[in-house]
Amino acid sequence: MSVIEESRQKHVRCEGVLRYICRGRKAVWSLRSEREKEVRISKIASTIGILFCMGAISLTAQNASVRIGGSSLRANGQVAQGFQYTGFCPVELKFGWGVIANAPTAMSYHFVRSDGGHSTNYQNVNMPAPGRSVPVYDDWRLGANTPKFANFSGWVQIIIDSPSPVQGKIPFTIHCR
Repeated sequence: MSVIEESRQKHVRCEGVLRYICRGRKAVWSLRSEREKEVRISKIASTIGILFCMGAISLTAQNASVRIGGSSLRANGQVAQGFQYTGFCPVELKFGWGVIANAPTAMSYHFVRSDGGHSTNYQNVNMPAPGRSVPVYDDWRLGANTPKFANFSGWVQIIIDSPSPVQGKIPFTIHCR
């Protein structure tokens, strides 16, 4: 009888109360406490339990979060240097943020403006890969040829609600001619 066949016939014991029993093709984990009867756990059940625990640990270790990597402002399609615009009004402003996630996730966000305006519904975007910037934009048509808007300073703020709360504000100034 070979060593392998001999070990299949005998109980292979681990330290403690958990032991692995090999008998031919039937192999099970056996658990015995001092006051209880022996409980046998099949290979499939023990493997599923181990995989479930490993999955739960990896999910809690990788909670998704996001950060804002940068911001920009375009006025009438041109980059507004220093977040300032001088030109004809009304002007079409496009505010942009680059949002980066540490894991694939879905992000929920909304906007608030210095004039009291805000988006009425939350928007969602899928973040497909960690470390990849996803652009998010908000548009605002502003200014008129009136003294009130000759020089106007304001801001637009993105508020990310999930998966982690983050905010980013873009201040700007327009000078209407």
